[in-house]
Amino acid sequence: MRANDTQSGGAGTILLGIAAVALAGMVGTIGLIRQVGELGPKVGEIVAFDPMDQMSRDTRARIAAIPADDKPGVACALDVRVMHANGGSVIVEAREPSASFGYRVHWSGERSSNDAANCGATADLLVNLDDLETLAMAAGGYGVSASKHPGSFGRVASAQ
Repeated sequence: MRANDTQSGGAGTILLGIAAVALAGMVGTIGLIRQVGELGPKVGEIVAFDPMDQMSRDTRARIAAIPADDKPGVACALDVRVMHANGGSVIVEAREPSASFGYRVHWSGERSSNDAANCGATADLLVNLDDLETLAMAAGGYGVSASKHPGSFGRVASAQ
């Protein structure tokens, strides 16, 4: 009977090992799901359009945005060529996961387009993730880097 006890003990060890691996896999999956929910720009991210930076000639994105004040049927346009030419920025103010436009942003600049769809010099808007990523790509990424303005950052630091 001892031979059978050894075999059942080995099978129990194997089953216990399989259960441990399954549990570890489940914990890893839950962690991954949490990270996926946090993908995308975070609140406070900025997309800055600087007229001094080079811009690709083929960038012609024009993004429809909805004012955050929920006026039905009212929309304005974020034209990356105009925003780049005049300067300005878009700051992520909040994530709106329940809305079809997933992000509340604040636009600030001279103008967002050269036509009646202009959002004005400042506006709180709702945009979706794809459109926000398009704006970021057109501006050269999120944030304002020191490499874009090496002279101006050096002067600010030396003036203090």
